[in-house]
Amino acid sequence: VDSVESRYPRIKIDVEKELAYYREVRPLLLPLIQDTIDFTNCAFDSGKKILVEGANATMLDIDFGTYPYVTSSNPSVGSVCTGLGIAPNKLGEIIGTVKSYCTRVGEGPFPTELLDAQGDELRNVGAEFGTTTGRPRRCGWLDIPQLRYSCLVNGFTSLNLTKLDVLDSLKEIKVGVRYVYEGRELESMPSSLQTLSELEVEYETIPGWEQSLAQCRVFDDLPPAAQAYVKRIEELVGVPVRWIGVGPGRLDVIDRGEQLTLQVKGANRREF
Repeated sequence: VDSVESRYPRIKIDVEKELAYYREVRPLLLPLIQDTIDFTNCAFDSGKKILVEGANATMLDIDFGTYPYVTSSNPSVGSVCTGLGIAPNKLGEIIGTVKSYCTRVGEGPFPTELLDAQGDELRNVGAEFGTTTGRPRRCGWLDIPQLRYSCLVNGFTSLNLTKLDVLDSLKEIKVGVRYVYEGRELESMPSSLQTLSELEVEYETIPGWEQSLAQCRVFDDLPPAAQAYVKRIEELVGVPVRWIGVGPGRLDVIDRGEQLTLQVKGANRREF
């Protein structure tokens, strides 16, 4: 207390008041506190299903993201083991959630960013504003090299493709399919931020569907152009898209079924 008050003269701490508060809430909190490593592994061993949800994104990962424009932790799959104390061989399905276009909050390189009316349209239709701050998110076309890198790092067994409906009104949709730097195609994600900022993106143009997806509940309900967009993403990244978001509601989703999940075949070999 003395140390804090000496560094921050405006802060005054009433020690007895604080201790009294914690004595009061202790009976409420104590039953909720336990060894989470033991709790989680016992639940696994008893056959219970465990769902772990990650926040942020792989490109904001402190080790694998666009450092220093990252968060302070590991949003990638490895944190499931280091954070919960679960052995890697206990991981089952690893589901990657990806928007049908790209967004980014804050600074950092964004190869497929749209700095025009198209980017504004994606932002407004997709309600791409920070939940707490209201800060507008940067928007751009889907970045396949970046998505492929995320699949590589995390080992996704399937993808959850969200916000496909945001693209409903577009006549054409572009997909960034490869990075080119100084005339040479890059085979992997560049570690240099300068390279990532200066490279060129080659795009494929896919016809839009120009109709609402709001009532679609199975894959065959989607217009042929929307189906083609989803299938092209699968072809480019080699991971099946199991879920497709077609609206803002919790039930506005298409589930294509468990067969749309990669099966591990031997050491790091997957079949799709």
